[in-house]
Amino acid sequence: MTFNRICSRDLALACVAVGSLLGGCATRSDGHETPETTVVAFSRALGEGNLTAAYAMMSDDYRKRVSYADWEKMVSENSQEVLETSNALSHVRGPARTQAALDYRGKGDLVLVKNGDRWLIETDVARFYDQSTPRAALRSFVRALERKRYDMLLRLVPNADKEGMTTASLEQTWGGSERDQIERLLNNLRSNLERPIEVAGNHATLPYGGHMRVQLVREDGQWKVEDPE
Repeated sequence: MTFNRICSRDLALACVAVGSLLGGCATRSDGHETPETTVVAFSRALGEGNLTAAYAMMSDDYRKRVSYADWEKMVSENSQEVLETSNALSHVRGPARTQAALDYRGKGDLVLVKNGDRWLIETDVARFYDQSTPRAALRSFVRALERKRYDMLLRLVPNADKEGMTTASLEQTWGGSERDQIERLLNNLRSNLERPIEVAGNHATLPYGGHMRVQLVREDGQWKVEDPE
């Protein structure tokens, strides 16, 4: 699992104004915290190896999902990435946009941004089968299976496994005699969609249920489900 994965979503929760900011952050000269001072404090803590302080600046949601021991292990095993991240964060500039994140019925966060006195939706809610991240691809895979969208499932199949495969063959296999097995797979995936995903380059793994694994691969910038177990 790379440190860059942490920064993709959870670090953002510590770096933007979504409700009140966590305590223990740097402040302006007038004593008030801002998103910018939070990021500067986080960057400094990482750069100085003060992992306890850096971890305290992560969101409550993140710290519920990732223990300090796991955090420390990920950071310690990726010292170069931590250095690069710390350096990049030290150059963050404001002003920050005011954002809100609402639970999107198990589909992740629905992000809104404030424009004057109006709240506007930023999340691309029309991208029903998103493949931009491993988790998005996995959610799309589950959604396509639930709705029997075999055309979308075909898009989620890696190129190496697609030879001879058609929407008709998928429907015949997954919609027929193997449907009971598919339902069991669906139940397993639904229960584990929010578990941490390990990313290494163009490959990603979601471990669950003891020895079970979901393997994903990125091809041409799109994540695909290589082995859903």
